[in-house]
Amino acid sequence: MKIKEKTGLNEDEVLRSREKYGDNSLVEEKSKGFVRRFFENLNDPIIKVLIFALIIEVAFTFGRCNFFEVFGIVCAILIATTVSTASECGSEKVFQKMKQGEVQALVRVLRSGEIREISVSDIVVGDIVFLSAGEKIHADGFILSGTLKVDQSALNGESRDAEKYKCDSGVDWDLSNKGTVFRGTVVVSGEAVMRVGRVGITTYYGMVARDVQSETRESPLKLRLRKFATQISKIGYIMAAIVAITYLFNTFVADNGFVASKILESFRDIPFLISSLIHALTLMITVVVVAAPEGLPMMITVVLSANMKKMFKDGVLVKKLVGIETAGSMNILFTDKTGTLTVGKPECDYIITVSGISKNLASLKKSAEIYNTLCLNAKYNTDVTVSSGKIIGGNGTDRALAELFKNESAPNVTIVEKNKFTSEKKISSIVLENRLTLIKGAPEIIISNSTKALDDTGNIVEFQRRKIEDEYLKAAEVGNRIIGIATKTEKEEYIFVALVVMKDKIRRGVKESVRGVKRAGVQVVMMTGDGKATATAIARECGIMGTSSDELVITSSELNSMSDEEVKKILKRLRVLARALPQDKTRLVRLSQEEELVVGMTGDGVNDAPSLKLADIGFAMGNAADIAKGAGDIILVNNSFFSINRTILYGRTIFKSIRKFITFQLIMNLTACGVSLFGQFLGIDSPITIIQMLWVNIIMDTLGGLAFAGEPPHEYYMLEKPKSRDEAILSPEMIHQISFTGAFTLIMCISFLKMSYFHNMFRVSSDDIYFMTGFYALFIFSGIFNCFGARCERMWMLSGITKNKPFTVIMISISVIQLVMIYFGGSVFRTLPLNFNEILRVILLASSVVPFEMIRRIMYRLKRR
Repeated sequence: MKIKEKTGLNEDEVLRSREKYGDNSLVEEKSKGFVRRFFENLNDPIIKVLIFALIIEVAFTFGRCNFFEVFGIVCAILIATTVSTASECGSEKVFQKMKQGEVQALVRVLRSGEIREISVSDIVVGDIVFLSAGEKIHADGFILSGTLKVDQSALNGESRDAEKYKCDSGVDWDLSNKGTVFRGTVVVSGEAVMRVGRVGITTYYGMVARDVQSETRESPLKLRLRKFATQISKIGYIMAAIVAITYLFNTFVADNGFVASKILESFRDIPFLISSLIHALTLMITVVVVAAPEGLPMMITVVLSANMKKMFKDGVLVKKLVGIETAGSMNILFTDKTGTLTVGKPECDYIITVSGISKNLASLKKSAEIYNTLCLNAKYNTDVTVSSGKIIGGNGTDRALAELFKNESAPNVTIVEKNKFTSEKKISSIVLENRLTLIKGAPEIIISNSTKALDDTGNIVEFQRRKIEDEYLKAAEVGNRIIGIATKTEKEEYIFVALVVMKDKIRRGVKESVRGVKRAGVQVVMMTGDGKATATAIARECGIMGTSSDELVITSSELNSMSDEEVKKILKRLRVLARALPQDKTRLVRLSQEEELVVGMTGDGVNDAPSLKLADIGFAMGNAADIAKGAGDIILVNNSFFSINRTILYGRTIFKSIRKFITFQLIMNLTACGVSLFGQFLGIDSPITIIQMLWVNIIMDTLGGLAFAGEPPHEYYMLEKPKSRDEAILSPEMIHQISFTGAFTLIMCISFLKMSYFHNMFRVSSDDIYFMTGFYALFIFSGIFNCFGARCERMWMLSGITKNKPFTVIMISISVIQLVMIYFGGSVFRTLPLNFNEILRVILLASSVVPFEMIRRIMYRLKRR
C-alpha cells in the first residue's frame, strides 16, 4: 500500500486494502454447539458399548424386545451424554466471556485526514495507527515516528522491554527488529505512529492462532476406557455364549436323560427347535445387556462435572471434562517461568550503597540524603504517573521504583530541566532549581562516571568502585534488573548514591506447590528465555532443582545440537531449558509423548500456544493471551501454580472414584451373569427378572455413581506415582477384589437358590414368590454392602466415611427404596411383602460380604509382602 502519513487511507482505499489483504479477524476454531458436542460425546467408549447392546436388544429379539430394558439403556445413554455436553457448554460460555474484551477493543487511526476510533477487526493494511503507553497493539506494522518501549513477552517469553523506533531496516518481520511492532504486544511507555503492514492471520499472532486449531491425541482416560470397554464386551460375549450353550445343552441333552434317540427326536421337532434357539438368543442378549456397564458413563459424567464445579470455585476453569483426570495422570510438567512461577513484573528487592545493603525502606530512611534522592528520582525523574493509587506508563524498572515509593512523600522541588532516557545516553536526568542534577540510568554508566559517593551519614566519600562493581556483577549474573542512581553539581563528576536491584519475584506459595507436584511423582521442567545462570538460580529458588549433580540445565542451542534419541536419553534428568524458543517447547512435548509420558504444559504467551495445544493437558494462565487460553484445556483464572497441585489431586481423586465404581459394578454384573448361567442348571431361567435388573442397572448404579462421585480428595493420593499412559483401568488389586468378592457373592446367591435351608426360611407361596423376593433382596443388599467394600481401599472399610456424607445418605436411600419395592412392587417386580424375620435374615446373610472382604484384604496384603 502507498504510504499516506498525513491523511491516512480514504474509504475506497480501505475497501481495496481489505479486498487485497483481508481484514483483521483471526481464524478461530468455531465454537461447538450443543448438538455437535452431544454427538461427539456419543463416541465415548462405554457409550458405544451401550449403543451396541441397545441395537442387539432391538434387532435380534424378533419384535419381542423388553420395553423396560430398552427404555433403561436409552435413558443411561441420554442422561450421561446430555450432562457431559451441558457441562462442557457451560465452561465454553465462561471462556467466551473472558475473550470478549479483545473483540470489543477500539484503536485510533488516521483516515481521510481525521483521527477516528475503529474496532480492532476493522484495521486494514496501510492504516496509520496511533500508539501510546498502556495500549495493546492489534496488528503488525512499522514505526513511522516516535519511540516506544514494548512488552513482547507474550510472543517471545522475554521479560525485558524492547525498544522500538523508526529505522530503515526494510521489511523485516523479526521480533528483534527495532522498527517493527507486533500484534499481541503491549506498549509500556512512549508514543508512536505506526503503519499497518500485516493483519489477521498473516500477523505473527494470527499465524500461531491458525497453527493451534488441530485436535490433539486421545486423553489417557478415554484410552483406558476404550480398552476397558473392549475387555467388558469380550467377557460379555463369552458369558452370553456359555449361557446359551448351557441352556441348549440342558434343553436337548440333560432333559432327555442323555438318551441319543430322544435327543435326535428333539432336534427333528422344528417348532420346538426354533423356539429353543430363540430363547437361547434371548438369554444371550440378556447377559450382554447385564454385562454392559450402564451406570458407568453416568457416574463418570457426574464425578467429572461435580469436580469441575468445585475447581471453578478454586479459580480453575476446566474447558474439557476429561482434562481433570488427565492432570491426575501427568508424568511430566513443562512450565513457563514469567507469570507462572514468578509474579511477571520486577519488584525492588534490595538497595546497594557504599555503606551496605538495605532490604527495605525502613532501613533506608536512616540515611535521609540517600532516601530523599531515591524518592525524588522515583517521583520526578520518570515517565510514570500515579493516579488514584494506580501506576500508569513507564517501563518495568520505573514502575517498580514508583511502586516502592508510592506511599512516600517526596520533598517539594522545582524542576528547571528534564532530559529523557535515550538508548544512546542510557540515562535520564532532572535539574533542580538549586542546580543539583538527579541521574538515573544504566548501572555501568553510573559506576564508570562516579568518582565520589554518598554514604549513610550524608557525607560525600571516596567511591569504592571495585566493591560496587562486585555487588553489581553478583546481582546481574542471576538475572536481576538493576538501575543506578547518582547526583552531580555543575562543577563535579557523578556522586554515586545507590544501585536499586529489582527482580521478578517468585510467586507466593510456588516453592511449596512445586514440592507438592514433585512429591506426586511429576517431573517439573522450567522453560525460560533467561540465560543459564539466571534460570538455574530461579529453578533452585522455586525448588525445581536441588543439589544433585544428576540434574540437567541446557540451553536452546545445546538442545538443537542433539538428536531426538539423545534428547530422550537425558529427558528424565532435565530440569531447566534456558533461552527457550517456541519450537523447543513443542519438540520437548512431542518427544515426551513418544516416550509414552502424559505431558502437562503451562503458559501464558502466544509463543506457548502450540505447545499448550500439543500437550496432553495444557494449563493457560488467567491473564494469558487469548490464543493461549484457546489452546489450553484448563485455565488457571487465579494465575496460581498451586492450582496445578490441586488439579493433580482432583484428577487422581476422580480416577480413584471411577475405579471404585467399576469395582462395585463389575462385582454386581459378575454375580448377575453367574446367576443367569448357573440358574440354568438349577431349573430357574430367570432368577432375576429383566425389570429387577433394570432397577439394578439404572437406579442403583446411578445412585451408586452419585455416591462414589462425592468421594473427597485425600492428600495421600499425592504420594502415589503417576499412572502410565497405557496402564489398564483394572488394577491387579481390583481384579483380585472383583474375582474373589464377586465369586463369594455369587456362591452365596447360588447356595441361597439351591439349599433347602434357605428355602425353608420363607413362607410357602405359589411359584415361591416369597422365596424369590428374598433372593432379590439378598442380591440388592449384598450389592449395598459391596459398595462399602469398594469405597475404601484401607483395611477398615468405614475409614473416612464421614467425609462423604452423600454416600451414607444414598446407601440408606437405596435400602429404603428396596424395602418399598419389596412391600409394594407386586407383580411388576415379582415381589411379595416379607415379614420382619425374613428381611432381617436376608440382610444378615448379605452382610457376610463385609467380613469376607476384610479377610480378603488381609490375605492379599500378606501375599504381596
